[in-house]
Amino acid sequence: MVTRRQFLFGCAGTLAVLSGASFASEYKKVNKSIPILLYHRVGYQLDNYTVSPTRFEDDMRTLSREGYTCLSLTQVKQHLQSNLSAPLPEKSILISLDDGYLDNYINVFPILQQYNMKASFYIITGMIGEDDRLTASQIREMEAAGMDFGSHTVTHRFLGELTPAEMKIELINSKHVLEQLLGKSVDFIAYPGGSYNTQTLKIAKEAGYEAGLSTHYGYEMFQNPFEMKRIPIFHYDRSITYVMLRKGLLPTLFQ
Repeated sequence: MVTRRQFLFGCAGTLAVLSGASFASEYKKVNKSIPILLYHRVGYQLDNYTVSPTRFEDDMRTLSREGYTCLSLTQVKQHLQSNLSAPLPEKSILISLDDGYLDNYINVFPILQQYNMKASFYIITGMIGEDDRLTASQIREMEAAGMDFGSHTVTHRFLGELTPAEMKIELINSKHVLEQLLGKSVDFIAYPGGSYNTQTLKIAKEAGYEAGLSTHYGYEMFQNPFEMKRIPIFHYDRSITYVMLRKGLLPTLFQ
């Protein structure tokens, strides 16, 4: 009897042959990819960018059960600095959350700890301590427990719409605030609204960032470290498995 895995592999191979592509080469390439999930709020608001705590826990339970390893930003940085030669776990994943909402501490943090998982949180430094945002002490507590933090600029203005001088303020000042808060280097930037241009990338590199996270859909192969792709998770999405398959994450089909 042909298994589902064998059937899918055979279909994909047939399609590749018919198209003149080297399926073995393409599969090997895709199988080295890393899904970077993008969440925002985890609570009970009724909007597209908020998933419920139950849904978030279901996602983490599924990833844990399937044997995924959550990467730290240090591992990603080392992988990039080694010209991609530093090994990563076979089933690696990066979990990211943008905007630094308070529910990331109340709802997300305990669930991650429950399943022995980690995530990276991208903070709008000008909003630290506001009513619905993380406080400085919460950020330090989460970092001490193994969570990572990166910049999401000072004010969440769309970088691609700013002048170079304005970009420098957003990129440099937010990095400095987080480094002073955490007492360590902050090497990753997530572009608000996925907005950036070539000047943004140049300034980010000059500011000392190692990589930038975009909102372009897809799995990440680390070929363009300052334009890393992510898979956004929305309120209306189905299970995490469905989302990953829908975004073309072929490795999940064959594991």
